[in-house]
Amino acid sequence: MIRLAWRNLWRNRRRSALTLLSISCGLAAVMLGQSLMKTIQQQMIEKSTGVMLGHLQAQAEGVQDHKVPEKTYPRPASFESALRADSRVKEVSARLLYTGLISSAAGSRGVLVAGVEPRTEAKVSIIHTYLREGSYFTGNPRDVVIGDRLASDLDVRVGEKLVIMAQGPNAEMASELFRVAGIYHSGSESYDEQVAYIPLAMAQRLRGAEGRISHLVATLKDISLVPQVRSEFQLLARKEGAELLGFRQIGFEVEGIIRFEDAILVVVLVIIFAIVGLGVLNTISMSMFERIREFGVLRALGARPALIVRMIGTEAFFLGAIGAAAGIALGGAIIAYWGRTGLSLPVGKALSYWLPFETMVYLQPQWRLHLGSAAGLVVVSLLAAVGPAVRAARIVVAEALRSL
Repeated sequence: MIRLAWRNLWRNRRRSALTLLSISCGLAAVMLGQSLMKTIQQQMIEKSTGVMLGHLQAQAEGVQDHKVPEKTYPRPASFESALRADSRVKEVSARLLYTGLISSAAGSRGVLVAGVEPRTEAKVSIIHTYLREGSYFTGNPRDVVIGDRLASDLDVRVGEKLVIMAQGPNAEMASELFRVAGIYHSGSESYDEQVAYIPLAMAQRLRGAEGRISHLVATLKDISLVPQVRSEFQLLARKEGAELLGFRQIGFEVEGIIRFEDAILVVVLVIIFAIVGLGVLNTISMSMFERIREFGVLRALGARPALIVRMIGTEAFFLGAIGAAAGIALGGAIIAYWGRTGLSLPVGKALSYWLPFETMVYLQPQWRLHLGSAAGLVVVSLLAAVGPAVRAARIVVAEALRSL
């Protein structure tokens, strides 16, 4: 059966070759789309969790804006100690976020004041990797680290003084003097122009919130463990007045983009599968009409209808399997090439307002998705052959033998 189906497949070499080409190119296109989308998604997650979100955040219960929590709460000592002691947790750091006014001799700007613990913050955030001038805190409690856009607007350089004003708990205004310790460039307009980092103790003093924080942020050694760790520590967090959130609950924009891109992948996959299915259907149907007399002879010699179905199904399987194998090779080669040289896309500019993102994307293979798509194409090829196979099995022997 296998030998007969193989020979039948190559009776019309040009037709079979074109069908195989359509299957392989279709699969290669699907693989490229999967690799591109998932690579971009992975980079978005890495950047968003690296600059601010972290993998987990413990915020005060009842917070409405999870990006910049409007509520503060006492630092949860027991919860923090338990989280630090867990072997799956890489680092834990506390932050206090609020809006304020930063001023220099040249002008003033509204900013997001981020009170951080420099030593632990450097392990949960990647902002320090974008430093262009100066240091990521020097140990001076009045250090401030700002973006290059903000430094340009205020016309300040490393070592120069700034004043930060913020509203206290009783609506009174407070101000403190700081000195620029470092200037960073992340490529994100929001961060480079609107965020100023100062030591947590000074942020609490300026805000009049000694001992209180906006949230604890934690990074894990494996990001896939976020749901598991969150589930295990949620009850302990609530005992100290906090709610433990994963980065997907906080970064809803990133989650929305990921879902949108996944939906696009599904639509593209359906379209490619439909095109491939029609191509296989055309090839198998043409082959069937050319071999009506042959099927009649087989039936006259005692072949059962199931034999005809199996033979045509085997031919369709060969088409799908060979096309899928060629598609994997072609798609893998394209992904490997752009994974090494990089693919320049305007994604960085599109996301630059609210998230640092490189314009060069280095593709990464997604073999689980690629192999699943290849298997799907083989199944589509088999399904496309069902109609012609059933028609061939139901032919009337006498009429088939009279056909030319």
